Amino acid sequence: MSGASPREVQARLRGRHVLLLGCGGIGNVIAIALATAGLGRLTLVDDDIVELSNLTRQFMFTERDVGGSKVDLLSTALRQRSRCTEVQPISRAIHRMQDLEELPHADLIVVSADSPGIVELVNQFCIVHAVPFLNVCYINDIAVWGPFVIPHETGCWSCQDILATPNGLGQQSAEAISRINARYRVPSFAPVNLLASSLALLDILMHLGDYGCVKSLSKRIGLWTHDLHFEVQDCRRNPDCRVCGAQP
Repeated sequence: MSGASPREVQARLRGRHVLLLGCGGIGNVIAIALATAGLGRLTLVDDDIVELSNLTRQFMFTERDVGGSKVDLLSTALRQRSRCTEVQPISRAIHRMQDLEELPHADLIVVSADSPGIVELVNQFCIVHAVPFLNVCYINDIAVWGPFVIPHETGCWSCQDILATPNGLGQQSAEAISRINARYRVPSFAPVNLLASSLALLDILMHLGDYGCVKSLSKRIGLWTHDLHFEVQDCRRNPDCRVCGAQP
């Protein structure tokens, strides 16, 4: 593993705690990989239930689980596969800073939830409380992970303009487009979910195990699956950032 001692890496993993926000297609893969890799503690946070349509990509669930709590079912499945990892399920939604403050402290927060504004909220929380975090997601057929944010060392989610903009549209037109697309749900496709999860896991394990080189530090990386090319967005630290620029 990048020249590191496997015994030393395992010892570091046993002492780490990861807080996973979102237990869907990406969360399923990250949870089982971390638990069976020897992570010491894993906290699962999600308020959703299993639906039949989830089974195409959320492989830790079965048809018998439909209608049940994702965090409870996933924690049970993880305990059956790894006795060494302490798994704590928390069934709740995250809408505000107080919701995050009431969760247990962790060494790393992984965001795989897709609720509106959650990445920005977690970014603010992590900067204030000096907790590293990583966002993992998909955009249509693009597997995306990053930036891996280490507060006061790397850039944060808000340091650079990395999201799509209205491209010069007036406010009225932009609001109309938002209303039209309000009910749109990006289709979730198992191979893209798996790619995003696997690529993110490399960085997660390197960070927690303190070996190798985390690829998404101050970067947001996307793998376009239609032609297999990587696109990298610059997320370097901005001293004038409205979130982390004012922090000591």
